[in-house]
Amino acid sequence: MDVETWKALWQFVFIAASVLFYGIVIAVAYKAFGDVVKMIRNMAAGRGASEAAADSERA
Repeated sequence: MDVETWKALWQFVFIAASVLFYGIVIAVAYKAFGDVVKMIRNMAAGRGASEAAADSERA
C-alpha cells in the first residue's frame, strides 16, 4: 500500500472514532440532563434524597 492509501485509511478511522466519541458524549450528557431535571423536580416538591431513592428502588 502506498502512502496516500494509508493517509486515506487513517483519516477514515480518525473520523469514525471522532463521531463515535462525540456520540457517546452526547448520550451521556442527555442522560445526565434527565437526572438533573429529576433531582430538581424532587427538590421543588420538597422531597429529600432518601425519599427519592426509595421511590427509584420501587420503580
